[in-house]
Amino acid sequence: MRDRTPRSRSRRGALRAAVVALGLTLATAGTAAAAPTVDGVALDATPEVTAGGTVDVRLDLRAVTDVYAYEATLAFDPDLLAFEAVTATPDGGFDDATAATGTVTVRHTRLGTSPGLTGDVPTTTLRLRALGAGAAAVTARTVALVGTDGAAATLTDAATATVVVAAAPVPPASPAPTPTPSPTPSPTTSPVPEDAVAAPGAPTPTPSAAAAVRGPRAGSLGATGADVAGLVALAAAAVAVGAFLVRRRVVSAR
Repeated sequence: MRDRTPRSRSRRGALRAAVVALGLTLATAGTAAAAPTVDGVALDATPEVTAGGTVDVRLDLRAVTDVYAYEATLAFDPDLLAFEAVTATPDGGFDDATAATGTVTVRHTRLGTSPGLTGDVPTTTLRLRALGAGAAAVTARTVALVGTDGAAATLTDAATATVVVAAAPVPPASPAPTPTPSPTPSPTTSPVPEDAVAAPGAPTPTPSAAAAVRGPRAGSLGATGADVAGLVALAAAAVAVGAFLVRRRVVSAR
């Protein structure tokens, strides 16, 4: 069935309300011998809901006889619940709903020669919106029944249903962003002169043993070989040459 809300009433909705009100007025003014009977009124509601969710409430009449029209006012805590729409009504006839703060009144009437409702009748189903956390009671404050012959019967505080509204879950806090490590600079390598790089395949020169011996720091006994003897001979020759020159000068002087 299409939802009907007070905000979206059309002319047809207004006509329905007028028909229902007229039917109830005429029925109340009648002097029929027998009023409609009802064994009990029940409210069937969604037992638990989270704040922000919806609650379905159905008004049931138990073991009724000859109910041609009815008007029921349901009351609830406006801090916990709010009326949204009528979602189901009895087959046949006209229906209307009027909402106020903390209450909603639903009406139904048969048409023409339609027979009255009899037996266990699921009458009207409402949709409420859960607003806040807590135990929300929905009460059928008044239920007025009208028979086909115009007789009426009214019940007060006929039924109550309790809806437990849980608080909406709090979304978890977003984790702190992980800092991005700064990139580590790669070590820089000093350029090597091209002339210092050995050509591929070129052997690396190795100092010879003779060079090691003849170096400036060679002072061990191993350095007193043929090289030292040559130096001694050269020194002796220099001495002999010097003596010869000295003698020659002496002779010349004479």
